[in-house]
Parts: sequence; C-alpha cells; structure tokens
Amino acid sequence: MDLQDDTLPVAPAQSRDDLLAQLRQAIAGGMLRPGARLPNERLVAERSGLSRSTVRVVFGLLEQEGRIARHVGRGTYVKEAAAATAPAATEELWPTPAEFMEFRLSCEPPLVELAVLKSTDAQLEHLSSVAEAGRRVAAWRDAEHADRRFHEAIFDLTSNRLYMELGRRLSAARDSRGWLRLKEGSFSLEKWAVYQQEHEAIVEALQDRNADAARQALRRHLGGVRANAQMVAWEI
Repeated sequence: MDLQDDTLPVAPAQSRDDLLAQLRQAIAGGMLRPGARLPNERLVAERSGLSRSTVRVVFGLLEQEGRIARHVGRGTYVKEAAAATAPAATEELWPTPAEFMEFRLSCEPPLVELAVLKSTDAQLEHLSSVAEAGRRVAAWRDAEHADRRFHEAIFDLTSNRLYMELGRRLSAARDSRGWLRLKEGSFSLEKWAVYQQEHEAIVEALQDRNADAARQALRRHLGGVRANAQMVAWEI
C-alpha cells in the first residue's frame, strides 16, 4: 500500500524531533499501518517543511527503532514488527483512564527539574509553538492531538531517551477505547480554553527556568484533567 502526499499523516514540523514524534505517533496509533510504503524523502520534506537531510535522519532513527525498513530501489515501509513498539491493541491490556491519570500525576511533574536543567532555548521555543497551536482547536480530536504533542514535548525536554520513549508510549496508551470515549464525552471549547491557559502557564514557567512553578502548574493541570475525567466517567 503506497501513501500519497495528500494522505501522509504529516503536518508542517518545527524541528527534527517534531517530525519524529509525528511519525512515531502515526505508526503507534495505526495511521501508518504495517506494510505501508512511505513517500520518498523529497515529498516528506515538502510536506513537513524540513530539509531532505533532516528527513533522512528521521527515517534513520525510525529504522534504528525497528519501526520502518528501507530497501534500496524499493522504498521505505512500515515494518510488520512496528506494532510491537506500542501496547497491544487488546482492550484488557490498556490502562483504565483512572490508572492512566494516576501514573501521569506520579511521573510527569517530577520531570520538570530535569527539563529545566537540560532543555535548550530552542527546545523551549518549540514547546511554546506546540502550545500555541492549541489555540486553533475546534473539536475534541483536535484537542486530543494538541494535548498529546504538548505532553510529549515535555518529556522530550529531558533529552533522556528513556523518558522520551515513555512519553511516546503514554501517547500510544491514549488510543484505548475507554480514553477516547472519555475525551469525546468530556470535551467542550470552554474546558479546552482552561487547559490551554494551563499549558501556556507551564510553558511560561519553564521558559523562566522556574522548576517549582512549572512543577506546580503541571500538577494542577493534570489534577484538573483527572477530576474532570472522573466526573465524566460517572456520567457515562
């Protein structure tokens, strides 16, 4: 199965890591299925707005991770084994929304100190642009995509490959039927506006290199999401 430029799940990217995150999420979430043939580097570069050399590096990283295979003269394909990099798509193996939020509350805020210590100004600027994109949310799926990108970018600020991979796996866990149903049922533009303000407050604290303020802002944000999720879960 060949993917044409207009069906490739790639949006304009701010950086190599941004494109890498998009393609990882597309593979983990099933938008790029095993056996799919990716467009060539030139087309991906045009779609993402990055250079061909940057796309080549991204493809190389995905190949090292076992997500794609490149064959000279044949093209680049999503590997059959790539599905193993995400949690198995059987509902009993997915965490419940409550378990998911408990885990995030315990592991995400403590990362802030490392993020403040290791992040570059360019990475923080990228996080700011990711957060700003949330202002254009119009529907629950837009919000889910924007929120995934924002929180993945926080894990990426650590520049620690284990934490970065954890961020990807947490995004993949959001594909569970229970989580998506919950997000659809709880979405409103008013509620998203609150989350968006909280995202921007987190960014501001990180840009100020204020780990305490960023940690508190992130904890408040995740706590609010958990409380809203619990209320909706009771209703549905």
